[in-house]
This record gives sequence, C-alpha cells and structure tokens, in this order.
Amino acid sequence: MSETHDGGDTGDSCLELSGAKHDVWLVKVPKYLANKWLNAPDGCPVGKLRITKNAGRTEVNYSMDKRLELVGEASTKNLATDHKFVLQGAERQSLAVFSTTNAKAGEKRSMEGRVVQKVDCRPVVSHNYMKLKRTQMIEACKPKRITKQLESAVTTVYKPVNVVKEELAYKEQKKSEGKKIRVAKEELEGMLFQAFEKHQYYNIKDLKDITQQPVAFLKDVLKEIGLYNKHPGHRHMWELKPEYRHHKVETKDSDDSS
Repeated sequence: MSETHDGGDTGDSCLELSGAKHDVWLVKVPKYLANKWLNAPDGCPVGKLRITKNAGRTEVNYSMDKRLELVGEASTKNLATDHKFVLQGAERQSLAVFSTTNAKAGEKRSMEGRVVQKVDCRPVVSHNYMKLKRTQMIEACKPKRITKQLESAVTTVYKPVNVVKEELAYKEQKKSEGKKIRVAKEELEGMLFQAFEKHQYYNIKDLKDITQQPVAFLKDVLKEIGLYNKHPGHRHMWELKPEYRHHKVETKDSDDSS
C-alpha cells in the first residue's frame, strides 16, 4: 500500500487509509434484487436484517421493503421478499472496499473498510420465486435474433449487390488472361527451352507465369516437347523429352523393371 496522508496531499499517488478500521460484509445478491436496490427511491430503505443465534450458529435473514416490490420489471413485482444470508467467512482472503471521489486537488482514493465476512443472499423458495424462475427461463430460451420479412429493400444501412468485389476481381483477371496475345509456336518453344535450362522440372502454373501464355496453348506445346510426370518425387510436374533435355537422365528402378 502507498503512504497514508491525514489532511495532507491527496494526489494520485496517495491512498487514504483511515477507513481500514471499519469492518464490512461482502454480499452477493441475485441480479433481480440488485436491480431493485439500485432503482430504489431516494431515502427508501431496501429492507431489514434479522440476526439470531441458533445452536450457537449465527443466522441472518433479510426481508425486502414492501415499497420495493413495485420497483423494476413487472415480472419481479410479486417476488418473494424473504431471503437468507449464507455466511461463508473470509479468513483465507484479504479483501477490502475502495472508493474514488473527485476533489479540487484531484482524484481522491480511499479505503472504506476491510471485508470480514462473505455472504451469499439466497431467496427462500416459494411460489412467487418459482414463478419468477419460470419467467426467466422462458425469456432465456427466446431467440436473440428473429427473421423479419421486409416490404422494400433497405437502402440506408446495407445495399445488396449482385457481385462482390472479390468475384469482380476474379472475372477481370480471367478476362485479361483470355485477351493475352499468343506468341508463335516456335517462340513459345524457345521460352520453354530457356526455362528448362535453369531447372529440370516445372509445374504448369510456374510455366504459365514465365511465358505469360494461355494454359491451353501452353499444354499443347508441352505435349510435343515435354513429358508429364506421374511417378513419386516429381508428380504433376513437366520436364523435357530425352531428345530435348540437357540434364543428366535419372535412372529409375521402376522404369527398368517395366
């Protein structure tokens, strides 16, 4: 913890610890009850606690103020007002409550108290409570999205299109490829021979990028001067026929045995 200042500087680096001597309870309450507490009218008590001893054990019961029954959603107006506090203790944890206020000198942070007791606020099972749970289950099962038929096209937020931009780009690419001017057959053979001087094997995509020629025309020429490999190692790749290649011919056991 940072240094404590009594009546002095309350800058961002200071934490007021005068409230550390106060003992507080940390109470976990159901959401519907928390909403009623938050929406309670000014000056209206949220309820009463009744603390008793039973066989040496402390029992705490909470009764909600009648005026809170009309606060909040309609489904909680008939909610049972009786709840039971289940004490859990907080010996193994170091918990505290802090607050932040805006002062003239800047933001002031204070410690309001140490948590000495953790509590679960549980409703007493009754007819009204079961009705509330049933209503909550029905609401939770309702679909979050529903289908609604539109009478006219939506033009303010989303405008439907026939073709998305990716499909347009693909069509433009195909269109440009179809318009490529074919070179002479002898010129394409020269480009292929030059490419195969660098590497022995190529797939059709690489040869298409190198020659910039349509795939159909490229395959027709490759069938005359090249071989399409189907054996493992260079599957689906093209190489020159033996009479055109300058690379050393690989000896394959599978070819010798055939």
